[in-house]
Amino acid sequence: MASLAGVFKEKERTNWLKAWLALDIAKLGFENFVTSESQNFHDHIYDQVRSTCTSCTTENVRKKNFICPMQICNEVREKIMSEHRYNSGSWNNTDAQEWQTNRGYCEIAKFYIQTDGYAAKTSFQEIDFNGVVSYMLNCKRFESLLSFPITTGKPTTHMPACLLYKVRTAVSLTQAMFVWYFFCICSNISISY
Repeated sequence: MASLAGVFKEKERTNWLKAWLALDIAKLGFENFVTSESQNFHDHIYDQVRSTCTSCTTENVRKKNFICPMQICNEVREKIMSEHRYNSGSWNNTDAQEWQTNRGYCEIAKFYIQTDGYAAKTSFQEIDFNGVVSYMLNCKRFESLLSFPITTGKPTTHMPACLLYKVRTAVSLTQAMFVWYFFCICSNISISY
């Protein structure tokens, strides 16, 4: 059985441990920020809609020709979709029946996380770094909240769309490059409300 001390003897394992730690610290740093902005976005939507509906399901709301019996869910859907950078979210991650609840801010945010697997998550404490970054990248509301451009266009195979993507995939970079990317992100965040 390998001992914990053995981890620090192998450079690659040490780098993976440092990368994991840096990602965990970065995620913790973003957690309150994205939670607060998600709550603001949720409140903004429901301040404009001024009512709630609990009868519509995600399967119904995702259909473009669906009309909410209370004329609410269609408007909420359009407001959520209009803030998506690429006009297509993940319906598999969100539950429309929860949008108007106290945890609705997280349900709406999960729409912006492109990869599946977040449906059961109920808060940003449960969402991993990739999910948080995906939300920030795909939700246009973050453009005005950071001191640097979050994206420069649609990502391609050879050109990532944002600096956050570089950090998200930095575990394959050398330790020095990873620390540099991490430092750049942490030192450039400027939160404004």
